[in-house]
Amino acid sequence: MNHASSKRYLVVIPARGGSKRLPGKNLMKIDEHSLIGRAILCAKSAALSGAICITTDDQAIVDEALRYGPYVHFMRPEQLATDSAKTIDVVRHAIQWFADSGSLYDAVIVLQPTSPLRSERHLQEAIALFEQREAEAVVSVCKLEHPLEWCAELGPQGSMEKFGETLNTQKRSQELVQRYRLNGAIYIYDIKALNAAAGFFYNDKTYAYEMDIPSSTDVDTHNDFMLATFWKSLI
Repeated sequence: MNHASSKRYLVVIPARGGSKRLPGKNLMKIDEHSLIGRAILCAKSAALSGAICITTDDQAIVDEALRYGPYVHFMRPEQLATDSAKTIDVVRHAIQWFADSGSLYDAVIVLQPTSPLRSERHLQEAIALFEQREAEAVVSVCKLEHPLEWCAELGPQGSMEKFGETLNTQKRSQELVQRYRLNGAIYIYDIKALNAAAGFFYNDKTYAYEMDIPSSTDVDTHNDFMLATFWKSLI
């Protein structure tokens, strides 16, 4: 169900061509749609007032994205297409490009193609949370699969001495505090607050939108892609 909104949103879908761990991942398909196509369909399903922007440096991604609509407004500058380029810089470039063209928005939504199991429902609920809380930001998370207390560094030659420092004093599993991790699926930021902070931020006006672990699958390796394909067959 679409959430009626008076806000104007710029949806930014960053899709760089180069990927060392999984080359061409944004063009890989789950069922009949590529990862970039799935991100676009999710953005379109929200029926928001505003615009959708694919920011890429790769012509193959441009060609694939144009199958879903006229959402490629520019080619990403070379300095923002390197391995060291930060997502925030890519997002701010897109915001500024639209501002220079006379189009201003209240908030930006970042949808990474590498979260192919993010659904219309997830996006609608995150937007509703953003507006109901009058938030400066909403970021998607999921439960941490294993307690942080089970983690430690390995010492010289694989020594587990550091594990002993934590596990020997560990509480029972049911007494451990539930922790959450960023899942990379949805970022919503008030643009004025984002510009003031000059970057992504997490403060008392940033709220978590929780997603289940299967839907939080992030595709960075071939194993991730196979896992996403498996979960998609069950969801």
